[in-house]
Amino acid sequence: MGFWDLLSAMGITAVTTLGVAWLLTEKLINNRLAKDLKQFDAKLTTAVNAARAEVEAQYKERVELVLGDAAADRAYRSEARKRLYQALGPLRFQLLVAAAEWTNRVARIGLKSSGSYDMSLQGHFLRSTAYRLLRLLAIAELIERQSAFADFMVDPDMRTLLKFKRQAGQCLSSADVSMAHPDEDWTSQKQHVFSDVLSNLAAAMIVKDAGTGIERVVRFDEFQRRFEDDDLWKELHPVPALMVGFTPNSRPILWLRMLALSQLCIGLLEAQGEPLGLEVQPINLNEMLHLSDDAFIMAKANQYVGALKAVTANN
Repeated sequence: MGFWDLLSAMGITAVTTLGVAWLLTEKLINNRLAKDLKQFDAKLTTAVNAARAEVEAQYKERVELVLGDAAADRAYRSEARKRLYQALGPLRFQLLVAAAEWTNRVARIGLKSSGSYDMSLQGHFLRSTAYRLLRLLAIAELIERQSAFADFMVDPDMRTLLKFKRQAGQCLSSADVSMAHPDEDWTSQKQHVFSDVLSNLAAAMIVKDAGTGIERVVRFDEFQRRFEDDDLWKELHPVPALMVGFTPNSRPILWLRMLALSQLCIGLLEAQGEPLGLEVQPINLNEMLHLSDDAFIMAKANQYVGALKAVTANN
């Protein structure tokens, strides 16, 4: 029997009943789906809200950490700069003044019209030249000692001051300045200073102030008295001995080193000395090198000029 034959046999009542049942079933299914969807929507909303709250909490925590770290860093840097400036302000000024005085002394030695100076141990010119050199080393040593109490990383200019001691040592000790000069004698301090001796020289120039107890560089009058005391004078060796009878052509390699140190000082003054208005005599490196009257230096004059100028650029 076919479907329509079955409906005919059942009659109108059966068909009606079947239709009602179909509608009821559809309504139940729709209601169930609506209920399930409502429950799912509620669960989804709860899950989304929970996830949002967790993300917001994590974001807030991270922001607070970042802001807290930034605030702590600003506070630390502010305090660190204050300590650094208090510790190094006077020493920075002293180093810049000493750098200008050393550069001017080298320029004065190189003046062709200057004539000869008294470069004997009893001569004022030798003693004042030695003092200018040793004072640079001593101030650089005092600056380095402050690294135990102050953070140099918070100010690039102060880091430059910290580098000065190492660079000055290279000027006076390294082969980069002499550039394989055949007369360089590394076994004795004839035209250079042993690198390990430099710290001893700097320490010999430092005393504790009787009034404040603060370490400082000896004054020139105190330095003068050291020449009258054999034991104290020996602490300054070999600097005074290097300068006895010095002229650019008598010790050409030492002259190179003096020029290199002057270029280092010029670089420092160009970077940090302008506000102080310190006057520095110009130095013509090519002319200064020719004062050495040294065949090896003359043959490589351009290379020497380049190397000496690099000292200024690398400050």
